[in-house]
Amino acid sequence: MYKAFLRGVLLHASACAIPSVATAETADEYYQSGFPVVLSATRLAQPQYEAPVAMTVIDRAMIEASGAVDIPDLLRLVPGFQVARASGHTITATYHGLSDQHARRMQVRIDGRPVYSPSIGGVRWTDLPVAIEDIERIEVVRGPNAAALGSNSYLGAINITTLHASQTPRFSAKAQTGNKGFRRGFARYSHSRDALDYRLSLARRLDDGFQEFVDQDSGARLQRHDSMRTSMVNFRADHVAANNDAWELQFGYARGPRGEGMSVHHDPDRTRELTSHYQQLRWHRSESPDDSWTLLAYHNYMDHNEITVTPLSSLFGVPPVQVIALFGRDDPIAVDFSVLEQRFGIELQRSLRLHARLRSTWGVGLREDRVKGRVLFNRDHRIESSLQRLFGNLEWRLRDDLVANLGFTLEHTEFAGTLFSPRLAVNYQFRPRHGMHLSLSRALRHPSILETHADLAVRLSDGTLIDQIMLGNTRVDPERLHAYEIGYLGQFPELHTTVDLKLFHKDIDDRITAVKDKAFPEPLPSPSANLFTNSGRMSINGAEVSITWRPAYRTLVGINHNYTRGKGQALNLINGPGVEYEDLGEDIPTHTSSIFAMHRLSGDWDLSLLYYRVRAMKWLGDGDRVPGYDRLDTRFKKGFRINGQRAHVALTWQNLLDEYIDFRQENTFDTRVYFEVGLSLN
Repeated sequence: MYKAFLRGVLLHASACAIPSVATAETADEYYQSGFPVVLSATRLAQPQYEAPVAMTVIDRAMIEASGAVDIPDLLRLVPGFQVARASGHTITATYHGLSDQHARRMQVRIDGRPVYSPSIGGVRWTDLPVAIEDIERIEVVRGPNAAALGSNSYLGAINITTLHASQTPRFSAKAQTGNKGFRRGFARYSHSRDALDYRLSLARRLDDGFQEFVDQDSGARLQRHDSMRTSMVNFRADHVAANNDAWELQFGYARGPRGEGMSVHHDPDRTRELTSHYQQLRWHRSESPDDSWTLLAYHNYMDHNEITVTPLSSLFGVPPVQVIALFGRDDPIAVDFSVLEQRFGIELQRSLRLHARLRSTWGVGLREDRVKGRVLFNRDHRIESSLQRLFGNLEWRLRDDLVANLGFTLEHTEFAGTLFSPRLAVNYQFRPRHGMHLSLSRALRHPSILETHADLAVRLSDGTLIDQIMLGNTRVDPERLHAYEIGYLGQFPELHTTVDLKLFHKDIDDRITAVKDKAFPEPLPSPSANLFTNSGRMSINGAEVSITWRPAYRTLVGINHNYTRGKGQALNLINGPGVEYEDLGEDIPTHTSSIFAMHRLSGDWDLSLLYYRVRAMKWLGDGDRVPGYDRLDTRFKKGFRINGQRAHVALTWQNLLDEYIDFRQENTFDTRVYFEVGLSLN
């Protein structure tokens, strides 16, 4: 009995979700269960059709069928998402474009713990000590959600829920191998005893990355240095005390080298050593389904140790004689790209029904970030930043078919000041299983430490400035977004179909961008320094449609399409011979589409297919304007039994179609093939 209670009190949305392919016995049972219950939109458990913003839920069956080896690849199943690889070990995922290799406008939480990087912003996906096999489900909020989850939930939010030990076999293992030097092993042990459940996961991954790239000047294929090696451990324990208090303890650790550099671009080959770990403790007390307290405390740690020693002429790609003429020598210099970041956070949340038709949730949060980087910030001491947060949401059921949500987040930081992000939404269920929502929201994104304190430059040992690469701005203002959304969500059980439609308009002001600044005279030729500043505004309009067809409980077909148009201008260059502007509409692809299908045949065969198409777009930062492309992934899995225990073999192809340019012109993504064998012991 306590296991069922435990899953509910830990605020896992999966406890209230519709049956998945693995649990439903008929397609009719699947649809009779109604819509899934979600938590990410308001922090209140509510049916998806009563959420104030459009959402997509990716369940465990879809995760397995996708054949994805990296978490961001799952977001190709979500309308409006773009996913790209800046290198073999750096993946970015964004909603409606507007991103570089570190998507700073998306909030990502794992079991309630934010994993947004305090230094550069965004999420270092491949550095997170969590295995894709341990993920139960992913809730994706398709739109600003700062009113519930804070300022980094600017364009959207991703909430990842991991598996409880009672949901996993006693022992499971998997081995994978593929081209591009890909090898991966995973093992997990789970145990339950009285009121305690725990699981321990281990993983090891080796990946050679892109391995080569095409030099844009000569057209030659050259070797690159972007491999990764990662060892990971993850632990989770859940305990229910005698007084019905529920406790959850988690920790994870990852370590390994990452290859960096493309010497032909004067980016010397080097190795970055990663150390990443986290600790998390959550307490939950539930007097009733509508009366609960939750306390979350966590610590994130990530250390990127990266030092290169190279002659100055090699670093800038100029003849040594030019450097000797300027400085009298061409000595090797050490460039320390290391960055150490930590985040300490605590959050208290109270959920309470105030009246038969009135529910509320509110809470407070405190956070402190500590970042240190000798070259990136030109200082030996660490930079500290604190944040205080007050949040709340009121759900008022005006009638049985009409629900209003009023939410807000109030935050304060010493760099950005006080930020207020409100949202008002109304949901109307005009007939059973058919509802519409109207949402008005304001979201703010406070600048990252990189955007306020960067001072990346190359200097000689005596302090002589050679090249100013990047410069922060402590006076930069937060980004502002006003969003308007109208959506429809409906089920047609007789057709075994769910339809999700959305129309949206967004206005973005004070967009933070790195503008090229010519006002930095340097001894060696340099295009310009990048100065972070508020530059430009834009408006975005669009529509999304998501259709899910489940004719049988072992079959699913999902069709997604997003149409987006953006317009606006921003500064591209200052203090030069003239002022240059860029067209911001190029940062957003006009069309993004996907088709996902999975089907189980007799004989325990599972087949799945993912077709993904995105039009041309411009990736910011180190990215380029890349042409549109089509991608087709497929997976075949055969299950069988060995002495009564389950086992399987599977073959996954990623990108069966033509190779395409990914994130920047040097990145060519061709066909990837992965073979796996797995075993589960109950």
